[in-house]
Amino acid sequence: MAAVVLDSPWSGQSFTPPTALDIETIETTVVNRLSAQITGIEVAHFPDQPEAYRMTHRVGAALVRYEGAEYGKLIDTAAIVQERTLKFEVTVLMRDLGWSFGGPPSGGTPGAYALIEAVRAALTGFRVPGCEKTYPLRERFLKRDKQGGVWIYTITFALRTIAVEPSTLDGYPLLALARAQEQGGITAVSVAPMLYTFDVSGHIQLPQGNVSVVLVTNPANGAVYTAGIDYTLDATDAIVTQLPAGTIAAGATVAIGYVYADVVTAIANGGSAPTAPSN
Repeated sequence: MAAVVLDSPWSGQSFTPPTALDIETIETTVVNRLSAQITGIEVAHFPDQPEAYRMTHRVGAALVRYEGAEYGKLIDTAAIVQERTLKFEVTVLMRDLGWSFGGPPSGGTPGAYALIEAVRAALTGFRVPGCEKTYPLRERFLKRDKQGGVWIYTITFALRTIAVEPSTLDGYPLLALARAQEQGGITAVSVAPMLYTFDVSGHIQLPQGNVSVVLVTNPANGAVYTAGIDYTLDATDAIVTQLPAGTIAAGATVAIGYVYADVVTAIANGGSAPTAPSN
């Protein structure tokens, strides 16, 4: 079969897993654990082309491969949350079993049996961050490569973690400002009547917010104006608005006395604490 020719040079690409705890990360952690615990052999990921792999280490090798995973029943009803059991197989390749034909263990070279025990001891109880402790499932003889003179065994381990559906950002607007207003009159403060003049839009902005009681009067004769007929009040933002059908003339000056309570304002990215109360 002719070789595949790409239409342009390709230098590869980088892949970012959707979660921090992915298969490659777990397998790399397992490989690093074996490398730290077992010396004198080759420890590596299972080769991408196993048919072309030849063990060149004079003693042996341990190759780690992801075997697959099983998923448990749904745990949550509002989101997809399941137990995930991942399995990793360690292929052990050794040039001898650990003894000469018909005799006791040779002791001169670590054998396949000794390496299987070393792998089991290194990974049993080992905890990958984000997972439960690793535990062995099975060991088995695979074959003896007569051409290379290598004994091949496999030992399979499992570890459990949680699989959760990827989170998505809701399309709601971000909170930019929040206000907490005291209610019940605990921090109520009375302000004596002062003169204010309606602007060209027919508004008067009082100095404090969270207003609960307002008295609007005519400073010339003391006549009391009626809310809902002569004016309206935005109690939260403390804005008095003149009503065209009322008895207050456009641009008039009125006397306003009122009662207000504390307001605490929190602004997004505005610091580690809310602003001081408005009074």
